[in-house]
Amino acid sequence: MSGKNSERTEQPTAKRKREARLDGQLARSPELVAWAQVLAASFLIKASVGLGARSLSELAAQMEVTIAHPQADAALRLLGSAARCGALALAPLALGMAVVGLVGNLAQVGLAFSPRALRPKWHRVSPRKGLKRILSPQSGWEALKSLLKFAVLTAVAWPTLAHLTAAVTRSDRMPLGQLLWLVGATTLRLVRNTGLAGLALAAADYAFQRRRVKKATMMTRQEVKEEHRQSDGDPFMRSRIRQRQAEMSRNRMMAAVGKATVVVVNPTHIAVALRYTAGAGAPKVVAKGRGFVAARIREEAERHDVPVVRDVPLARTLHATGRLDREIPAELYEAVARLLAFVFSLRRRTA
Repeated sequence: MSGKNSERTEQPTAKRKREARLDGQLARSPELVAWAQVLAASFLIKASVGLGARSLSELAAQMEVTIAHPQADAALRLLGSAARCGALALAPLALGMAVVGLVGNLAQVGLAFSPRALRPKWHRVSPRKGLKRILSPQSGWEALKSLLKFAVLTAVAWPTLAHLTAAVTRSDRMPLGQLLWLVGATTLRLVRNTGLAGLALAAADYAFQRRRVKKATMMTRQEVKEEHRQSDGDPFMRSRIRQRQAEMSRNRMMAAVGKATVVVVNPTHIAVALRYTAGAGAPKVVAKGRGFVAARIREEAERHDVPVVRDVPLARTLHATGRLDREIPAELYEAVARLLAFVFSLRRRTA
């Protein structure tokens, strides 16, 4: 049994997951964001180049005017225009990289701040722990991931580079503009293909990280029991608290019997105490119970000279439908009224 309790076979609880996030145990692959940015850049760079070309032509026209009429304020305006053109050209690429980075990190870990992860962990200084980390599955996966990345990226990039090299070597009669266009298009295709391949590898790495974190946060049955005990409280203490609350409720109920108007019994199993105050509405049930509690109610009634009347059907109905400190049900008004009239007539005779 102890062996089974020590095995991590239980899913992590919500509390365990929160603690893992505070400790920095998060499934995250930085390369996933990096390769996503590379892939996004292969598409956004066209927009940046297009904006840069238009801005450069406008800047060249302003430059001709400034050279023809050199003035200090015109030179300053030209410098400001150059800065704006550069910022405008880089805006699509920079904003795209920022958005991809933000979305990529939020998709992986959400809004997570791990202050505990910033604390120094002295156990990491241990040579034994260090050797264990070097020989761990995580280190093996990192080495395998590096080899896979090199092999896949080489396989993806090599055909494109070979095609570009062959095209350049045969370009002795190709116009310069066409050659530049060919180099640019091939480079973009190379970046796009490597970005897709790197993104696929990063996705596999992210899946491995999720599996590793899930395995690290798994719990034993004993840990789950201890956590439930801490969150819900000790079952023995909860039982004691409920018992004490029931005793306090019974004591308050017994104290109310002394102020009751009448107690209806059946004759020994059930007892219901009613209190009626003229002008305060219908009678209220101030105490009720069966067995031992019924016997206590009868004793309290006798001790305070509260009339005890035997009425089996009424006692059973009041016990089943009446609620403590509430008025009796409307359908019992007539029966209780006859009972109270009988009690008040007895009081007048004995007075």
